[in-house]
Amino acid sequence: MEIGLQRSAAQRGEYQVTEPITTRSQWSEEDFRSFCGDVFASLGRTDQRNAAETYLYGLLNCSGRKSIRRLVETAPGRSEQSLQQFINQSPWDPEPIRRRLFERLVQHLKPSAYVIEEVHFPKHGRYSAAVERQYVHTLGRVSNCQLAITVTLTDEDLTVPINWRLMVPEAWGRDAERRTRARMPNHELPRPYWQYQVEVLDDMALEWGLPSAPVVVDTANRTNIEPFLAGLEQRRQPYLVHVSPTQRVWYETTGNRTPRPQMASLGDTQTLPWHLTVSDLIARTWNLPRETVEWRHEGATGLRSQFLQLPVRATLSDGVAGRAHGPAPQRMLLCEWPLGKARPRGFWLTNMVDRPLSDLVSLAKIRLQAGPRLEAFADRYGLRDYEGRTFAGWHHHVALCSAAYTYDVISERTGTKCPSDEDRLEYVAS
Repeated sequence: MEIGLQRSAAQRGEYQVTEPITTRSQWSEEDFRSFCGDVFASLGRTDQRNAAETYLYGLLNCSGRKSIRRLVETAPGRSEQSLQQFINQSPWDPEPIRRRLFERLVQHLKPSAYVIEEVHFPKHGRYSAAVERQYVHTLGRVSNCQLAITVTLTDEDLTVPINWRLMVPEAWGRDAERRTRARMPNHELPRPYWQYQVEVLDDMALEWGLPSAPVVVDTANRTNIEPFLAGLEQRRQPYLVHVSPTQRVWYETTGNRTPRPQMASLGDTQTLPWHLTVSDLIARTWNLPRETVEWRHEGATGLRSQFLQLPVRATLSDGVAGRAHGPAPQRMLLCEWPLGKARPRGFWLTNMVDRPLSDLVSLAKIRLQAGPRLEAFADRYGLRDYEGRTFAGWHHHVALCSAAYTYDVISERTGTKCPSDEDRLEYVAS
């Protein structure tokens, strides 16, 4: 295919066919413009839609750091100042764009799970929206950064972040100067971590028509996950969550198929049910039958582990399982022993108590893959390259990064290609 494009000043950003340039594969100007016209239809003004298209093109084609200056150099057609204004100050809502990306994506990707991930954005200084010196669990240390929650659509091959929340640190709830400088909306106040997780899912479930799939999330570094699990259960949302060995559960054998274990370390002197930590429960039940499953970590040739499933129940607010408030929700504790190892290394809680073990192990594998995939996404599409400070600007940037990845995914799965360095659109400044 041969096509050339030129941006006409007289037509305020419309494209005209000029001298041909060679393109790869099946990509065409119509594919790119059709995608942009659809996804950015909620933007009310032509100049906003054109700016979004320019920004998206730059994210797809700019190599290295994707600063606004470099995006403009990749797709010259706007001044650096006008693109900065569009991202940092223009009052457009990214939610309809995220929703449309989701609608387009599920036509080509059937999610096996919705993986919730925490993403950090390193920053210098104190005035970028919601920046604070805070502990980053994925790094294992304190960093001056922003922390965000994203929901990803994940299958065996892909992890695509599609919905976002920027978390507001406690100090930002009372710092009027920084809130004003970052243009923080009045309603954006500090709230519990679990509430961000539930909110970002509610967006999708209530407004987007979320296809059924389990939520998978790592909560092993969190001290109080019960409100989050209760929120999912109230919404009848299936889940698999990676938990800490210090997580407390109720374990009882009455009415379930698990045989009463022999007390391996403390003697058979305790009365069921037990309210104890996961690690203590494993110390008492390690001799129960396990099932061997072969599965894979990304990058490994193969891995075999043994898995133990234990029926447990939720711990209610008064510390009692199933009393005063009616029966507590039934859950399953899944424990992994790498073959040949004396100690388990992974623990998951799920409300999918009737799902086959192979399904649960597949979901655990998906969570392990999601983190590295998300980091690759961040590097490829300049997720952490946003240089502005405003709350809205951050949301604008991450939505457009999601748009870039979604475009690549759809292009790959439909056999078309996005423009590249060899076949890029030739913009001229208007």
